[in-house]
Amino acid sequence: MKYEERFYRLFCKKEFSFEISYKETDLFISTDKTLDKEEVRKIVKNYYEEITSYIKTNPSFFSSLVPIDIDEHAPPIVKDMIFSSAKAGVGPFSAVAGAISWYVGNNLAEMCSEVIIENGGDLFLKINEDKKIGLYLGEDFSPSLITIKLKKKDKPFGIASSSSKIGHSLNFGDVDLVTIVASDSILADAFATAFSNRIKKERDIQGILREARKLPFLWGVVVAFKKKLFFWGEVTLDF
Repeated sequence: MKYEERFYRLFCKKEFSFEISYKETDLFISTDKTLDKEEVRKIVKNYYEEITSYIKTNPSFFSSLVPIDIDEHAPPIVKDMIFSSAKAGVGPFSAVAGAISWYVGNNLAEMCSEVIIENGGDLFLKINEDKKIGLYLGEDFSPSLITIKLKKKDKPFGIASSSSKIGHSLNFGDVDLVTIVASDSILADAFATAFSNRIKKERDIQGILREARKLPFLWGVVVAFKKKLFFWGEVTLDF
């Protein structure tokens, strides 16, 4: 479950920012108050172990590249991964990073009024003021980093990015970057994977954007493709 990509540059207060690592999971966390890092690590460990334990009983949960049937006896985090990935038409493990950031983030949101968690290509955000986030497009773009503005919301939401050029995650497309803003990090992760897999030519992008407009849980899309940028929804460039 290791995801080493760093698609984002977070503009956070460093005194309330820290990293938590557990086995193959590495989270960057920023909050509006100081937290006990060991307690946070226990939360991360709990969800990580729930996922890895379930893999032992159902190996297809890890290996399948297509949706699998829901298991009513699975832990909630596993069921959410299966449910969200099925909506996107991909395997459940495509949403693992988003699931961990979402579940850990909601735990921390009970203790803090503002929480941002980065887990590889995925973000959990509970923000009480507008934020700016740097989005890394890859070395083929100039500039390689753009800044997008995110409006505050009254509930947590998620962002995920997927690329066939950046990082080592399995990807069947040919796109520099797909970034999704969604109602939660699990859906964002699953759809970032699904959409990036399907983009091989520029004409594929309009089909992706048309589909995104029909899905109420998807709020914004950014596509970086062969030195061109495409935007839809709640994504604003900050110049």
